[in-house]
Amino acid sequence: MMSNLNELFLSHIQPVLQTIDKLIPLHWLMLDLAGLVFLISALLLIRSRRQLNSQLGEFKILQKDIRAITAAALGVGERVLELDRRQRRLSERQEQTDLYDPANQAYEQAIRMVQSGAQPAELVDVCGLSENEAELITLMHRLDEAS
Repeated sequence: MMSNLNELFLSHIQPVLQTIDKLIPLHWLMLDLAGLVFLISALLLIRSRRQLNSQLGEFKILQKDIRAITAAALGVGERVLELDRRQRRLSERQEQTDLYDPANQAYEQAIRMVQSGAQPAELVDVCGLSENEAELITLMHRLDEAS
């Protein structure tokens, strides 16, 4: 009976032992493969980190460039606004100067007189213009009427 038991035990254990023998090399192969995958993953992670750091550096440089361009654009904008304010002030001064300039008043009076039918000699007498100025104003008025 004991020998039957031994035979029975061996018959059941032997396939298990054979499976273990087959699994052990496979187990070591799996460990080697897992180690290789880990090593490759670590190398890829290091490479990705370097690329990320490089791109971060480039991003910081671009950010500084954009800040500089923005500051320059604001400076130019302020300068344009200041020039616009100056131009308006100069235009207002020019208009005021034109209104109070006695020479302009004489020309305006001469134009009104020509429109009323006055001759160049009257413009010389009344407005104090030279003969050439009086003739020029008269000629310009005729050209305006013709067009």
